Amino acid sequence: MSAPAPQAPSLRDVGPLLVVALVSRLRAGGVPVSTSEVLDAMAALLLSDLTSRRRVRAALRATLVKDASHDVLFRRSFDAVLPPIRADPVDPAETATITSGGDAQVEEEQLQESVVRALREDDEDDIEHALEEAITRFSGNHDDGRSAGHHAQRVLRRMNVSDLYRRYLDADADAEDSDFDRVVDAVEARTAMEQMSRRLTEMLSGRLREGDGVSAQHLEDLQDRPLLRAGADELVAMRMAMRPLARHLAAKLGSSRRRGGSGVDMRRTIRASMGYGGVPVVPVLRRRRPTKPDLVVLCDVSGSTAQFAPFTLTLLHALHDEFRRVRSFVFIDGIVEITELMETSPGVIDPHHLLGARGLIAHDGRSDYARAMTTFLATWGSSVTAKTTVIVAGDARSHDREPATAAVAELSHLARRLYWLNPEPRADWDTLDSRAGEYATHCTDAFEVSTIRQLTAAVAKIV
Repeated sequence: MSAPAPQAPSLRDVGPLLVVALVSRLRAGGVPVSTSEVLDAMAALLLSDLTSRRRVRAALRATLVKDASHDVLFRRSFDAVLPPIRADPVDPAETATITSGGDAQVEEEQLQESVVRALREDDEDDIEHALEEAITRFSGNHDDGRSAGHHAQRVLRRMNVSDLYRRYLDADADAEDSDFDRVVDAVEARTAMEQMSRRLTEMLSGRLREGDGVSAQHLEDLQDRPLLRAGADELVAMRMAMRPLARHLAAKLGSSRRRGGSGVDMRRTIRASMGYGGVPVVPVLRRRRPTKPDLVVLCDVSGSTAQFAPFTLTLLHALHDEFRRVRSFVFIDGIVEITELMETSPGVIDPHHLLGARGLIAHDGRSDYARAMTTFLATWGSSVTAKTTVIVAGDARSHDREPATAAVAELSHLARRLYWLNPEPRADWDTLDSRAGEYATHCTDAFEVSTIRQLTAAVAKIV
């Protein structure tokens, strides 16, 4: 008689090991998890339906995560210790063959249906599975140096978000619905589209980090992490570190200026030495008479650069004592002033707060340097004088629209100095639709600021 086949261990058997492994990853990623919370997680796991991965995840998240900013790291850690089981994994080669040789339109419609169905059922596993298929089909080469936001926008365009929105509404449409019901359905559909966009960006960010050899447990020095390729959890850590860093830089620059002196004043030194028989015992330094300039900051907050702008604004506003006045503006194809918002912000402002400013989008929501800067000159041009330092922060990409060369040249003519801070690596300048080199010819200087360290060094040099 043959021995019975060994049974695979159940989730109840490996539950404690799962919690220990998950907690280890969370702690390594910077999430504070106490011993009592670990015990709560164990108890919650025993009371959960262990046949449902979704309920297990919900129970562990409820007991181990206290801050929504840690959600991304929790999701990645949970997926690492308990990977989702997929019956039909996506084969990129097979997908390419189907898409190129078969009916691509039918395939895309099926993908849209699966995304809409997963969103309506709010099943995270199904949503992730559908979005992974969309990423495989539409996101292109991840090694091209572009940000997760850029790849996410490419996928969303190919998926046709407006069509997804319509399908989502149609799935619950009813001729007897009241106007109120239709408004509620529309809000629910918009929320689902926003959820999909955020999740897509997080997933692409994770892929880019894996390609860079970076894991949540072995992060690079955050000051050297490229801002446009940082994951959502890294951005949270960067924001937490940014305010103290800005204060430190402000104190350092202020101390340096207070020490004064740009060399020995020989005439006053010799005069002072008469009391010591002509011996220059106490050298006298030249008095510095610094003139504090006005500062005007123009930040591009379109696409992936939206997550770069708050770091620039925070750093510059921390140095407000070095300037007579600081005024901040953000633009896409419209432009608005956010000086008051920055002055009342306790830390690095969330990009979504910037994007909510009325007037920021004037046309189609794609960055338009020429339109935005022309509007700035027409509306606030008088604020730029011979005492003004102007800093433009953005990737200088025209999106095949009219370049802003004339507006940049006029800003340079009006201002005392004009600097450009570009978050893209210098190797990407002047590639595709980039006008970085063209704009730089009209600037006092142009800096690559793809990391916090580079941004800090550039601002210190400017100030």
